[in-house]
Amino acid sequence: MIKSSIKQGSPGLLVRYRFWVAKLFYNLSFAILARDASWQEELVASLKPKAGDRILNFGPHSSSTAISLALRYPEATFVIVDPNSKAAERMRLSAARKQLGNITVVHASLLGKLPLNAGSFDAVICTLALHDNPPEAKLGIIKEMGRVLRHGGTLRAVDFDKPENAKERRILELAGRISGVAAVTPHFDGSWVDFLAKAGLAGASRMSSHSFESGRISIVKARKR
Repeated sequence: MIKSSIKQGSPGLLVRYRFWVAKLFYNLSFAILARDASWQEELVASLKPKAGDRILNFGPHSSSTAISLALRYPEATFVIVDPNSKAAERMRLSAARKQLGNITVVHASLLGKLPLNAGSFDAVICTLALHDNPPEAKLGIIKEMGRVLRHGGTLRAVDFDKPENAKERRILELAGRISGVAAVTPHFDGSWVDFLAKAGLAGASRMSSHSFESGRISIVKARKR
């Protein structure tokens, strides 16, 4: 019935319907991949912070790794920045229930300057915040991560990377319908990693790459000079 009425409607209605379907499937796939334990475990294990270190976890669904980080490294402090106000509030409640005093949750936009001091973090994790932004916004996000890092601090950028088969293209194809070709092209060809050097960070290299049914996630590490 819905499809029939759409066919009889205007081309604009059909475009909006296709956009809605693409966004629905993208959101479902994104939520599943963002919470997958395989890449999260490797990320968590790679941090190894010292007592007193401050770590920023930044991006949509960034709170999904926060509990694991806070439990594994109780002597470090974690600041979670999530653009979703409901997700941020759920993280606050979860941390309170588990009596985790080493987590602070901040609700803020992923674009623009964060309400955080320059050079105030020993490590930053940028989680799936780049692939749906155009090149100039990617560069701005990474520069802001560099601003809040101390000299010698490390950035771990977790994002969708160059597909190696047709199935791994799916999440980026959906993201492209929503955010545009310019946003996803550097992830299709793997050149998004070059933005870390363009933003002034050194030694950008892939730590690991993880294949999934609908996409490929890589963890890239760089440092602030």
